[in-house]
Amino acid sequence: MRKSRLFFLGTFAAAVGCAAATTNFRPPLEAKLGAGAKTGTPVALRFDPNAKVVITRYTNLPAAPYTAAQAQRGEQVYNSTCASCHQNEKFIGKEFVDNWGDRRVGDFYQLVRQTMPVDNPGSLKDQQYLDVTAYILKANHAPATTDSLSADTTIMRGRKIGVHP
Repeated sequence: MRKSRLFFLGTFAAAVGCAAATTNFRPPLEAKLGAGAKTGTPVALRFDPNAKVVITRYTNLPAAPYTAAQAQRGEQVYNSTCASCHQNEKFIGKEFVDNWGDRRVGDFYQLVRQTMPVDNPGSLKDQQYLDVTAYILKANHAPATTDSLSADTTIMRGRKIGVHP
C-alpha cells in the first residue's frame, strides 16, 4: 500500500511539474504524400488540431557541423529516397526554420532515423541519415564546416540546428 501511495505522489508531482514548465508549445508538423510516394496515391495525413508538441529551444548551443561533401551526398539520398514523399517547403525555408531552428540536431536526426522512409523506417545506413541531415542544414543556409556531422551523442545533444530562412 505504501509503495502505491509513493508511486501516485511521484507521478502527481511529475505531472504538476510538467504542466508548470514554461516551454513553447506548437502544433505538430504535418506532411502530405506526393504523387510519387511509394505508398500509393497522395493522401492527407490525419491532423489533430488539439495535439501539442513541446519544442525546447537551445539558443546557447553552437550550430551543428557538417561538411560540403556530406551535404552533397545527403542531397543525392534526399532526392532518391525522401523527395518522392516530402515537398521541399516542409524542410527547406521558413516553415522548417520556425519548427526546427535552435532545436538539438540529435532530435531531428533521431526522428528521421526512426521514422523514415515511411515504407521501411530505419532501412538506410547511419551515414545516409547523417548525410540527409547535413543536406537539410545546407539547404537552410547553415554554413558548412571542416568537421563532419557524426552520430556522436556529444555532438547530437550539444549542437543545435543553426539555420535561417
